[in-house]
Amino acid sequence: MQTVTSGKVQASFGEVADIAKGGEPVTVTQYGRPTLLIMRYQDGMEALRAASAVRMGRWLEAREKDAPQAAREVSLEALNALIDEERDK
Repeated sequence: MQTVTSGKVQASFGEVADIAKGGEPVTVTQYGRPTLLIMRYQDGMEALRAASAVRMGRWLEAREKDAPQAAREVSLEALNALIDEERDK
């Protein structure tokens, strides 16, 4: 991974973009601290999907811990029947 200053990005965005499009993420710093990450769109979307999956897993685990025991024992068939009943209303 390459690191460039924000000034370098401003002066030569095309060059930095070409590096990122080539598959190598680029860290952009301001005042010596990393502030941005430039990467290929496809890689960024994959990272977002992975992060969303982790967040969803944590959310589901928290819900399962808080759910009453009866709710944990509902079968898929019973749940589908409840959904069908609500749709018919």
